[in-house]
Parts: sequence; structure tokens; C-alpha cells
Amino acid sequence: MTLPFAALGALLAALLESAVLPELPIAGTQADLVLALAIVATILLGPEDGLVWAFVGGLLLDLLTPARPLGATTVTLLLVVGSAALVRHFAGRGRRLAAVAATFVGSWIFHVTLFAVMVLVSGVALGAFRPEAVLVASLLNTLVALPAAVLMSAVARRLAADRADW
Repeated sequence: MTLPFAALGALLAALLESAVLPELPIAGTQADLVLALAIVATILLGPEDGLVWAFVGGLLLDLLTPARPLGATTVTLLLVVGSAALVRHFAGRGRRLAAVAATFVGSWIFHVTLFAVMVLVSGVALGAFRPEAVLVASLLNTLVALPAAVLMSAVARRLAADRADW
């Protein structure tokens, strides 16, 4: 039941990330909505939802970002969401806090991995990596994860209540 919600949410997040957020840079970078929401969805709603967020959102970002080869963002997001699924497995009761912390760490993993893919595939220069931009992006992603964790927790509780009524 949440998979269509995940696909629609990833579509909207990718459109916002590629069309609106580049016009509003903060310290020369922007939040990665698809990444943050995919990690939070993985930990709070389940790995299937996170994989849908990552795949649909990553594919759309690859199509809408001219500098990226097709599949680079998608594969990188899927790897990060896979690691977030491990966090979900070990998180226990504190899943909201784990989702926010995993978003910060996952942002670093995402940016380093995406940069490595871009170096290998597109020939991006190694000197183009900016750790200060990754730090700002990670902080922005963490700020996005806070309200997303609250919202997705409410969705998860609502879905659990609906299942109990069946």
C-alpha cells in the first residue's frame, strides 16, 4: 500500500530537487531530497519503500540532470538505501533518531560514491571534490530528515492501525 506513495513521493522530490532547489543554493550547495527521503523511508517504512524511493527518484534525477550519466545516481542511491536497511535492522525502538543520524552519514557515503562513479564514468577531475560542500549538503539533508521522520512515523503508525483492523 505504501509503494505507490513512495513512487509518487520520489517523483515529486526529484522534480523539486532538480527544478526548484538549484535556484536556492545554500553555501553553494543544496539538499538532496530524494536521498534524505529514501533513507528515512527505508528505516521507518521498510526496505521496499526505500528502494522504490531510490530507484524512481534516482532514475528521474539522472534523466533531469544533464551532467550525470544515466544510472549513476540510481545505483548510488540504491547502495546507500541498502546500507540504511542494515541500520533499520539494528535500530530497534529508536528508529526516528536512527533515520536522522543515518541521513547524515548516508549523505557522506552518497556524495563520495557518486563522485567516484563520476570520476570513473565521466572523467571528472579528482580535484573537483569539495568536502565543505558535502558537509553543508549533509547538514541540509539532516534538516530535511527531521520533519520527514515525523511524517513517515505517522504514516507507519496509521498503516499499522489499518492492518490491525483487517
